Formats: sequence, structure tokens, C-alpha cells
Amino acid sequence: MLVQLDTHLANSKQYIDRKEKQIAEWRRKLGEAVSDEKRYEASIHLFDEYKSYKYDSAYTYANRSLHLAEKLHNRGYVAEANGGIVFCLLSSGLFKEAFDVISRIDITDVSLSSRIAYYSLYSRLYYDIADYNHEAPFQNEYIEKGSLYTDSLLRLLPEKSLKWWYSVGQKQMKERQYDASISSFSTLLQRKDLDPHTEAIVSSSLGWMYYGRNDKELAMTYLIRAAIGDIRSATKETTALRVLAGLLYERGDINRANNYVRLALEDANFYNARHRKIEVGSILPIIEQDRFDIVKKQRNVLIGFASLVSLLFILLLIATLIIYKQVKKLRTARHTIEERNQQLQQTNNQLSEANNIKDEYIGYSFYLNSEYIDKMETLYKMINRKIAARQYDDLRTSFKEADLNKERDNMYASFDETFLKLFPGFIAAYNKLFPAEEHTRSDNEKSLTSEMRIFALIRLGICETERIAKFLNYSIHTINTYKTRVKNKSLVSNEQFEAKIMEIAAVAPQ
Repeated sequence: MLVQLDTHLANSKQYIDRKEKQIAEWRRKLGEAVSDEKRYEASIHLFDEYKSYKYDSAYTYANRSLHLAEKLHNRGYVAEANGGIVFCLLSSGLFKEAFDVISRIDITDVSLSSRIAYYSLYSRLYYDIADYNHEAPFQNEYIEKGSLYTDSLLRLLPEKSLKWWYSVGQKQMKERQYDASISSFSTLLQRKDLDPHTEAIVSSSLGWMYYGRNDKELAMTYLIRAAIGDIRSATKETTALRVLAGLLYERGDINRANNYVRLALEDANFYNARHRKIEVGSILPIIEQDRFDIVKKQRNVLIGFASLVSLLFILLLIATLIIYKQVKKLRTARHTIEERNQQLQQTNNQLSEANNIKDEYIGYSFYLNSEYIDKMETLYKMINRKIAARQYDDLRTSFKEADLNKERDNMYASFDETFLKLFPGFIAAYNKLFPAEEHTRSDNEKSLTSEMRIFALIRLGICETERIAKFLNYSIHTINTYKTRVKNKSLVSNEQFEAKIMEIAAVAPQ
């Protein structure tokens, strides 16, 4: 199911585009409206489109709807618009302000749908503040009041309707009747008329209950379903992806957890609800720390490997010198002497080239490691300073400004510069393998194109497609596609192309 979620995340733009298209249509209707009645209709629809998508816009259109409702002297409209304002305040964690507004709503002689919305809002308000305040006896008091409003709501709803099942399941969950709540919500999920947004809320609730029972597999299943529902409904006021990131972190899937929690932070910033930002911000540093530790371990392994390679090169050089001395003692004929000298000269050139490459890249590796440690040290100091100063918004902005793509581009630029220092004639020799119209030109004479970079790694002896793909952050399929496309354009056969690449000479060591 994680693969399905990743697919939906990759395709999330189509759901956002559909949401924006609906918003644009209602904005057009609002602009063309010739009466306050039509303007109210368009404004309240725009609130409905924005309420789980973008907090600021939802609040704006809820207030605009209230202004129009008061101009129309329509008690039902006033109750509906005030309900929209309460929803916005509730979603942003402004509970006191939400109580102030909802206490002013008069539901005398209003429609059934307005009374249903009123009791639903009051129920959610008390349940949400109970989730926020865990202190006894206040939490239980809030739950009791929320359940009283839920009972009033249930009396208005058709029994076994979609909203009825949801309200029953919600009440049971808040009253800690988890078996009954799971049964109610499971019944609701089987409904074919269930919209993606409600499916996401119900699935998230089931995931939370199963997590509380320590059934993490089922918890993850429902949280994934909730996250997919949020994506399909273009909902940005979410919790499923953040909680799922925490579960994946516990399982040791640090990279996916880091990706999900960053996407959750993007959603929270887009929706602009402060308490959602705080919730995501509480888990992001923990995951980032573990991710850093993993990178640090990998770096230490690479350093150890580089040291081992250096030792092997030294041993190989010593062995070569011993062999060379033995060969000198065994000269029995001029032809043998010349033949052996040619072989030894070729081997010596290869070893010199390899030694030169080794020296350059070990220096390059230590420079990158030193630069990386300096950056992390600066980052930690900045984090500690801002936490001490309680500058949480600045801290969150600092995380947002972190640009991994820029770091990767810097790494590629350093690689290109070091490689071209070793093989200054690489680009010219590479282009000679193609007809003139297929010559490749880079934007910068000190940089390589993606295709050139693949064959530069091959020239360094890195021939495994998986290693090349991991270094360049491409898929194995993409690497194979690039290689095939380049070879098909070449003047030489596909089988000979890489051999020609290996013939490109390095600069002679100083």
C-alpha cells in the first residue's frame, strides 16, 4: 500500500488542479453575480471549497458570507456563515474564539441542515478541546459535553445514514468505546456513497485506535488509506501523513518517514494552521537527526573503504616493484627484455593514472566531509540558538529553505571539476565518437552533461549501473536508457563504445 500512496503523492497535482478549477468556477460566478442572494451562494460555496484546503481563504469567504447574510436579514444564512467562521477558528486551534462565535449563533426557526451543522460544530469543538487538554477532570467534562451535543445531532439525522454512522462512531471513540467505534466506522467505510474526504477522516480515526491497541500493521493500513483520501480530496488540513511518518520512523524506514513528514509540513504551511505546523515540527527534527546519523555512518564506511583501497594500492605498487626487480634479473634475451619493459611500462602508466585519480578523489572526499560537518555544525548552532530564543517560526523557515537539490548540484559541480582536472581532454575525445551534428556542448566548459557524467563514472571504473544510478539520483532504467541512446548516436559500434571511453587518457601526474 505504500507504493499506492507514493503513486498518489506523485499524481497529487491532478487533484489540486481539479480543486483549483472548481474554485475558479465559483469565483467567476461570484464576479458575475447581480444580487446579494447570488453573491452569498457563491461566497458560501467558496468557503466550502477552501475550508480544508486553505485556512486564510476559507476564513475570508466565511466572513464575506456573514456580511452578505446580515445584509439579506436571513437568519439561516447568518447561522450558516457563523458556522463557517467557527469551523475556521476550530481548525486553527483558536478554541476560545470559536466558543465566542458559536455562542452567538441563533438556531431559532432555521432549517434542519443549519441545526445539524450547529450541533455537529458544537460536538467537534468540545471533542477537539478534549484532545488538546488532557488534564483531569477537564478532559472528561469536555467529552461529556461533546457527547450531549452529539446526542442532539443524532436525533436530527436519519438513522443509519452516512452522517449518522459517522457521528455514532465519533462519539464511541471519544468515550473510549473502541470496539464499538471500530465496528461503526468499519460499517461506514463499506458505504459506496462515501466521499474521499469523509473516508480519509474515518480511516484516520481507525488508524489512531489501532495504533493505541499496538496493532501497528492495521494502524498503518488505515493511515495509508486516510492519506490517499486526503490526496484525492485535495485536503491540506490533515494528520494522517504526519502520524504515518512517525510509524515508519519507528519501523526504521527513515528516508520514507523523512519524505512524508516534509510533505506533511508543506501541507501545514499551505493550509496555514499554526497548531498543525507545531505538530509536524515536533517530529521533523527527530527524524532528521536519525537520518543524519545514518549518513554519518555511511560516510565513515566510505572513509574506511577509501583507506583500504589506498593500502591495496600501496601493496600493489610494492608487489609491482618486486616483480619488476625479478624481471630485470631474469632477462635472457633482448626480445624478452623489450617485451617485458613494454608490459611494465603500460602497467606503471595505469597505476600512475589510478594513483593520481585516487589522490584527487580522496582529497575531494575529505573536503566534502569537512564541508558537510561544518554545515551541520552551523545548522545545529542555529537550531539551538533559535530554540533558546523560542523563534519557532524562523526555525521552521530555516528548514523550508534547506535545498537538497542545490547541495546535489554542488556535489555534481565538484565532481565535474575534479574529473576534468584529471581528464582535461575528456569532452573533446568524447565528441570525436559522434558525428559533428551530434556533438554535445555543456553550458559550462567546466561541467559535464548528464550523459557525459555517466560515461565519466565508467571511465573511473564505476561500471555497475546500480552504483551509477545511486550517485546521479536516477533510476536504473533511466541510466540504461541514456546509455543506449548515446551509443546509438555514436560512430562506433555499441559493443566498442565503452572500450573507446576507457581509452581516453588522463593528465600525466606531476
